[in-house]
Amino acid sequence: MSYYIISTDNCVFLTCEGISSLNEMTAAWREVRDELAQKSLNRVLVNVTALRTSPTTAELFDLAKLFWRDFPQGGRIALVVRWEQSRWAKSLEMLVRTLGMWLTVFVSEEQAEAWVLLGTHDEQAVEAFAQ
Repeated sequence: MSYYIISTDNCVFLTCEGISSLNEMTAAWREVRDELAQKSLNRVLVNVTALRTSPTTAELFDLAKLFWRDFPQGGRIALVVRWEQSRWAKSLEMLVRTLGMWLTVFVSEEQAEAWVLLGTHDEQAVEAFAQ
């Protein structure tokens, strides 16, 4: 799996491509957590539309624990998926929310970005871009 991390003043963007393993996802998420801590951020947009693998049920539980561990209080995670990925993604959303985190699944990157930036300074830039 290859991944890219881009950090702005208000959010960290993680894009994952190819074939993913839990170990690779863990490494990527550690980098995201480090970036969040370094910049005192609490918002992440994860785009997995280019992944060619889907997690098993056991991996969903592991991903939920991975996202939950050390995530900033009151943070948001927007997960962007393809339509055919939405079933496992919604399961992950329910698991993470039972742990007290705010993760929402989207099939539109634009909607995900608008939601994750809601209430930040970048929100105005998103609205201006959409017009």
